[in-house]
Amino acid sequence: MTEKLYDKDSHLKEFEGTVLSCEKIGEKYAIVLNQTAFFPEGGGQQSDRGYAGDAYIADVQIKNGEILHFADKPLNIGQAYKCKIDFDFRFRNMQNHSGEHIISGIVHKLYGFNNVGFHLGTEMTVDFDGELTRRQLDEVEDLANKAVYENLPVKAYYPTDEELKSLDYRSKLDLKENVRIVKIKGVDVCACCAPHVKATGEIGVIKILDFEKYKGGVRLLVKCGRDALSDYREKYRNILEISNLLSAKQPDASAAVVKLNNQLSAEKAETAALKKRLIAEMAAGFAPKTDKTAVFENGLDIKELQLLADALCSNAGGIRGAFSGKDGAFSFAICGEETAL
Repeated sequence: MTEKLYDKDSHLKEFEGTVLSCEKIGEKYAIVLNQTAFFPEGGGQQSDRGYAGDAYIADVQIKNGEILHFADKPLNIGQAYKCKIDFDFRFRNMQNHSGEHIISGIVHKLYGFNNVGFHLGTEMTVDFDGELTRRQLDEVEDLANKAVYENLPVKAYYPTDEELKSLDYRSKLDLKENVRIVKIKGVDVCACCAPHVKATGEIGVIKILDFEKYKGGVRLLVKCGRDALSDYREKYRNILEISNLLSAKQPDASAAVVKLNNQLSAEKAETAALKKRLIAEMAAGFAPKTDKTAVFENGLDIKELQLLADALCSNAGGIRGAFSGKDGAFSFAICGEETAL
């Protein structure tokens, strides 16, 4: 049985592990160590990554009770290797996961809704079994960040059976033994197997970016810590660029975009009306000599061709076709009044 070092110290970056087994599976090598700081994928969170010796560990999974480290090269059974996790990646996951616990704890206390879904990959989503409004989520976000500012302790531990019986905690599963509890003082108590920050201040910031109705409840898109900072930086640069392009102050950028959009819509409607009149005049000036004629006019789109064909047919009857070449392709519209086409 592999000793789970990540259970004891979520900030452990390096350790020495002895190879108990090494088996080739597909293009990777599944390695079992006597002890590991690599967190295996589970509970909605992606696994750690890093190195064991010079072998790159890209994925870690639990299979039949064993923690398998999937490496790009084999390691010698019985040999000890210096192992190092990608701590930047680990810390990013911890910031987001601990932030999710805070949000879930607050939502449960305020509104009684349960966290029924959680995924932490390149983005983090959190699902609740009840609907929340934007105003309610703003309140949740404010309280979540207040918990960050207070730098509350985050304790991960295994309570005794007696302690567990009297403990009120969140859990998606009906757990009976070996229950690992993550407690954020005054905010949340939850069963969880993943590494977490040691204090809420390490999270930095919690931001609820978006939400949508989902399976009778709500799904949140959340970013915490470095992810939230990167998101803010990118959006700030976008706002700055939009402000410069529209010669507007940053707080007025949204109003400037709305104004520009309204202007474009008005100009588009005016252009469409002018085209319609032009097409009507074009059709009025056409004097067909037979009941089947075709008109070629470059630069018209399909809607304009339909207008021209309809106008030709209304003016002269018979079968009238309008053809146009645009962007290297030809389009056409044919209209027949009281005639099957």
